[in-house]
Amino acid sequence: MTQNKLTRNNVILLICLLITVLFYPMLSVHRKIIKDIIFTAIILSGIFSLHFSKKTRNILIISGAVTIFLTWLEVFIVNDGIKLAAFLSFFCFNVFITVFMIRHVARHKNVTVTILINSINGYLFIGLLGAVLLAMVEIFQDYFLHIGSGAINFAGNTSQGFHDYLYFSFVTMTTLGYGDITPVSSLAKSVTILIAIMGQLYLTMLVAMLVGKFLSRSE
Repeated sequence: MTQNKLTRNNVILLICLLITVLFYPMLSVHRKIIKDIIFTAIILSGIFSLHFSKKTRNILIISGAVTIFLTWLEVFIVNDGIKLAAFLSFFCFNVFITVFMIRHVARHKNVTVTILINSINGYLFIGLLGAVLLAMVEIFQDYFLHIGSGAINFAGNTSQGFHDYLYFSFVTMTTLGYGDITPVSSLAKSVTILIAIMGQLYLTMLVAMLVGKFLSRSE
């Protein structure tokens, strides 16, 4: 894959992630279908966002196809088990992409446009994966452990959706902590701590890597 195609694919992935973060929470109708469309676009663009070996890319294509199938199956068959499986598959798939993306940024000697886009995509991925984790905690606790109280407390007792988990994940990751949404269960609190640590750790490592690359290039 040429550098121009790699940059183009990362730009497409960035656009998909920005749409998810900035515009998805503002939608009021057909939110579920739009979420699945965005998830599908993220999976497809993620497969071609880095230089993968042929074997690795084939594995990604197969696992991505399974994830897309589970994601859209949940639209037609309303089942908490399928929903949890779809979230879990999406989470595992994108954790793999995120790890390879961070490794690509760390190993690349020069700071290029693609590296900068990779860095932004990695940060947005962490926030998105945090939202997926929170959604899985809620499903697992409410419908499989049969715990009456919710895992997360939403202000005004409004019905929660994935957009709320997305908002809470980024508020936690950036350490804003408005307090309008709070974790209640022990599992939700642990996930919240993990999101906060990963967000700050990523920024610390990213700044150190990029500054080191600039200094080594100037020398």
